[in-house]
Amino acid sequence: MRQNPIMQFKIQIVVEDEHGRAITEDIFALDKSSDGEGSVGLLLSESKQLLKRLQHVIVTQQADRYTQAHRCCPLCHKKRRIKGRYNIQYRTLFGIVPIPNLRLFHCQCTKRSTKTYSVLNDWLPEHNSPELQYIETKWASLMSYGLTADLLKDVLPINECLNAETVRRHLHKTANRQDESLKEQPRFISGCQYEWANLPKPGKPLTVGIDGGYVRDCKNRKMNFEVIVAKSFSKTEAPKRLGFVQVLDDKPQRRLMKLLRDQGMQENQQITFLSDGADNVRDLQFLMHPESEHILDWFHVTMRLTVLNQFAKGMCHTDPDTGAELLKKLDSAKWYIWHGNAEQGLERLDDCYWLCDDPDLRYDKRRKLIQNLSDMITYIDNNSHLIPNYGEKYRYGETITTAFVESTVNEVVAKRMVKKQQMQWSHQGAHCLLQTRTAVLNGELRDQFEEWYPELSEGTNGGKSDIPVKMAA
Repeated sequence: MRQNPIMQFKIQIVVEDEHGRAITEDIFALDKSSDGEGSVGLLLSESKQLLKRLQHVIVTQQADRYTQAHRCCPLCHKKRRIKGRYNIQYRTLFGIVPIPNLRLFHCQCTKRSTKTYSVLNDWLPEHNSPELQYIETKWASLMSYGLTADLLKDVLPINECLNAETVRRHLHKTANRQDESLKEQPRFISGCQYEWANLPKPGKPLTVGIDGGYVRDCKNRKMNFEVIVAKSFSKTEAPKRLGFVQVLDDKPQRRLMKLLRDQGMQENQQITFLSDGADNVRDLQFLMHPESEHILDWFHVTMRLTVLNQFAKGMCHTDPDTGAELLKKLDSAKWYIWHGNAEQGLERLDDCYWLCDDPDLRYDKRRKLIQNLSDMITYIDNNSHLIPNYGEKYRYGETITTAFVESTVNEVVAKRMVKKQQMQWSHQGAHCLLQTRTAVLNGELRDQFEEWYPELSEGTNGGKSDIPVKMAA
């Protein structure tokens, strides 16, 4: 006689209260074949149903126990009268759970400003679970809002109505909360030289590179707006990143100070700031730290000189003698700037300017060359106090270029904001995304959520936080 190849599995949950009383409830049942046909183990759809049902039972049991514990007045211990009932739609990673909520009259033993209140409002001040907000924020910082919503619905029994707009609003809420915490951060180093001298020996010097990137404006599609990106690193600490929209952020120095504090900065620690010399970037780094050194990025200097050399090579075809002389003087200017002699470098650039300011030259791009020379002279003159002896620093192995920040601009801005596809952003949308994305890349987002919602730390593995993300799309 052939045996029935169908096996039935039943999953029950046992809820035990503080008095040892247990309640058993069937939550899921499924049939599986053992004759080699059909699926092996749980399917994704079955696991989603199981998780959704399990979440529903756990949350409703918790809510019921909380309601019973807070039904009576804590002063006179009388039961409060019920005014009405309604359901709270509590959104979690494992689906929406409708939770019965009582609206009670306040007890007459004490005077209240309101006559009624909802029992679960203190227990559930938000109707979105912290872990749902965390996962939405983390994933949306690494991929598009639409992909985040689709992926969550693929792997979890989450609300089927979840869409890109909901994910975006939750991410903006997280970013605004991150910005609120900056109000407590100082803008500058506090204390005096005597206090700094008594501090313990600091760690290795910190290097901070600051640069800008551009994204397309959604309101004016023919225009771009600038975002500022910075990266801090040392030989003993993991690198940290920050980003913000220049025209929107009103506390950039507090943001930079927090970055340095998170990096383990002391008041007596040496810090090197590298930037491209732009006014908005230069103003951000000054007056923040007494032990700081400010350096003009060699990459941006040599990039401008390379453009001028290309013009000079073009001139060699129409005016060989003048072109050769121009190449020689540009090479001399580069040599002087490399060795920290900005004054002599400016003199050589002035010579180049007057050499090209000859109407008899046949070079058809002469006016454009003169404009570039004028811009280069202004650039070096404005930033002459930031030009060190690059050659000496290079020989001692010190950082003289913000090439590491250029890669950070791609990592923070280009890979998520999809510059190649000309994705368009509002100022607020780009700024909020930069806050959450840098927190994810720095491995700080989980710590922030655990600070806001201490109950999240119960689910961490041995108290471990996020692992910093090295590269993410």
